[in-house]
Amino acid sequence: MQYDSDQVPSLFKSIKWRALTVNLDIGGGAREDATLYLAEKGVKNVVYDPNARSAEHNYEAITGVMRIGGSHSVTLANVLNLIPTWKDRDAILYYSKFLARSNAPIYIGVFEGNKSGRGSMTDKGWQANLELSEYRSAISNRFKIIAVTETMITAVKD
Repeated sequence: MQYDSDQVPSLFKSIKWRALTVNLDIGGGAREDATLYLAEKGVKNVVYDPNARSAEHNYEAITGVMRIGGSHSVTLANVLNLIPTWKDRDAILYYSKFLARSNAPIYIGVFEGNKSGRGSMTDKGWQANLELSEYRSAISNRFKIIAVTETMITAVKD
C-alpha cells in the first residue's frame, strides 16, 4: 500500500527506528501514512487518538500495547501544542510514560505556530504558539531528557 510522504510528520523522518519494535503514536490522527511509513522500517505503529479514531480502535490500541508489556517507543508529533492547558499536557505525558516500557524513547515534536507564546484558536483548532524549548520543563517532570534538537525532544522512561 502506498502512503503520502508529505503526510508523514517530519518527526518520524528524524528518528533512527529499530526494526521489530512497536511504537505508540499518541494523537496520530485518522490517516495511515505514518503507519505505512514505519511498516517499511519494520516497526509496528499503534495509533491512539480519541479525536480521530473510534473508541473501539483506541481500546484495542491501548490493550494491545499493555498486552506486550508496553511500547518500545512513543511519538507525540504535533500533539502537545494542540492542548490548551499544562495540566492536560501533563496528563498526556503521564499516559505516555505509563504505556511505555522502561528505557523506551519518547519522541516529542511540536508545531510552534507563530511562536508568540500566546495560545489562540485557528481554523484548525487550538494552537499554543510555544517554542519546543518551552515544553522542556513539563517533559522533564515525567521523563529523563536525553537529547534536544531544533525539532525534537527525545526523552526516556527511567
